[in-house]
Amino acid sequence: MDENLHKNVAEQKAKRDKREAKKKAGLTHNNLNALPVMSRREQTERMHELKARFLKSDKLEPFVKKLFDIAMDDDHPGQMPAMKMIADRVLPAQSFTSESKKSSAVQINISGLQVNTIEEKDISKEEVVSIQ
Repeated sequence: MDENLHKNVAEQKAKRDKREAKKKAGLTHNNLNALPVMSRREQTERMHELKARFLKSDKLEPFVKKLFDIAMDDDHPGQMPAMKMIADRVLPAQSFTSESKKSSAVQINISGLQVNTIEEKDISKEEVVSIQ
């Protein structure tokens, strides 16, 4: 039993060392080169660059025109995906909701009750009831 335990530990260590070697070499599980990891800030900057490049492109106008043409063509097989793309990406969904961002705030007021005097009851006037 002790030999089996040592054998299992040795196998696990070999697997771990193999994974670490792959990781150091920059390979993924299928022995392909791993893509470089970008920080959140780098990803955001890259997305802004791509958006700016897309918006400045000369092909933007024909692209949008073609998208709307497909969405409005009842015989086109890609009409529904084009309509969905327009509805999801082009139309500002927030402006159609009844709640705006300004009215979605919650305000809670908590106030205490202040008592200046304490009323004392005259216990002698009340009947005393015994419970048996």
